Amino acid sequence: MFKQLLTSLLLIGTTSAMAQEFHFSAGYNGSNVSKAGDEHWVGKAGYQFGADVLIGDRWFLKPGLHFVVRNLYYSYSNGVDINAQEYKYTSRLLSVPVMLGINLMDPAEKSSFNVYAMGGPTALISMNADLDNDNVDVQTQAAQWYIGFAAGAEAGPVFIEGGYNAAMTNVFKGNEFQTNPKVNEVYGIVGLRLMLAR
Repeated sequence: MFKQLLTSLLLIGTTSAMAQEFHFSAGYNGSNVSKAGDEHWVGKAGYQFGADVLIGDRWFLKPGLHFVVRNLYYSYSNGVDINAQEYKYTSRLLSVPVMLGINLMDPAEKSSFNVYAMGGPTALISMNADLDNDNVDVQTQAAQWYIGFAAGAEAGPVFIEGGYNAAMTNVFKGNEFQTNPKVNEVYGIVGLRLMLAR
């Protein structure tokens, strides 16, 4: 995990030297479980915050680093006459997206408003996780991979953005659960743009 984190920080540091904008944001994330299984996995609301650097003009590259808290619930019953109990699984992760995007209006026109769309891969690097069931020992994958798309709008120094990331890998290591789900992610963020001299 340390090597992955170091690589991510070096990527951000290297691209920062070429950046034309920094984006600082915070917001909501939700989880869409692709296979609920016998544990009846359900995604709940979480939150995230972080920063991105934007390199380019009409076409741009946007790598970033975000702290993500993701919440999942599952139900468990060990007999037909016992009511199912619901347990919460909270994971804390570093999200490292690298997005390729396009501004729908040419930034060279110096308009204070723009709309953009982008897509690309994201790595979710596990930091730690809590499960409120002491009888189960479970570990999150060290890294989970996503492919996604997003769109946003900018007005002066403020922007809003929403996106969807489809999971390419499962959540857990080992076989503690009968179902090892893939968890897709939807998010919405608001933030501030720090524009550098061009």
